[in-house]
Amino acid sequence: MSELRNTFLAGLLILIPLLATVYVVYWTFTFVDNLLKPALLKIIGFYFPGLSWIALVALIFALGALGRFAIGNKVIEATENFLRKIPVVRTIYSAAKEASKAILVSETERIKGVVLVEYPRKGIYAIGFTTGTRMDEAIEKTGKKLVNVFIPTSPNPTSGLVVLVPEEELIYLDMSVEDALRVVISGGFTK
Repeated sequence: MSELRNTFLAGLLILIPLLATVYVVYWTFTFVDNLLKPALLKIIGFYFPGLSWIALVALIFALGALGRFAIGNKVIEATENFLRKIPVVRTIYSAAKEASKAILVSETERIKGVVLVEYPRKGIYAIGFTTGTRMDEAIEKTGKKLVNVFIPTSPNPTSGLVVLVPEEELIYLDMSVEDALRVVISGGFTK
């Protein structure tokens, strides 16, 4: 009976991530397809499944090319400045831009190392990630060499909090960022 239960659980551990991945990919594909389908029908007069994705990739490349030239950069900057003046829109735009940077900027630029930090109190340790940014004013006011440490929440490591920790209180780990993220995402169930 125990062997049967373990086999069933092993099957679940294989099936659940597969189904979740298929569902998210299917939902994303369908969402983008349905979102752009009416506009594409009006613009080009025909449509086939997947055309929305082709159009989206073309738009991304066009915006990227535009942003690489001085004139295009000025247009994008003017558009951003305009969006930042609209009360609710500026909050949404700024949050989306920061989230995009967090996702798209390479890990080595964002995260410098994996550390243990005593949080939320002495004797309890949390996994944290040191970042390359410094808060000079905080360093001046405290007179200590402070390090920015991002402490992610589990299972969603894109949220969390930033604490400034004196460098001598950090315990640096010989762990890759990927391994540390795996621990956080799994809720500590993986090594």
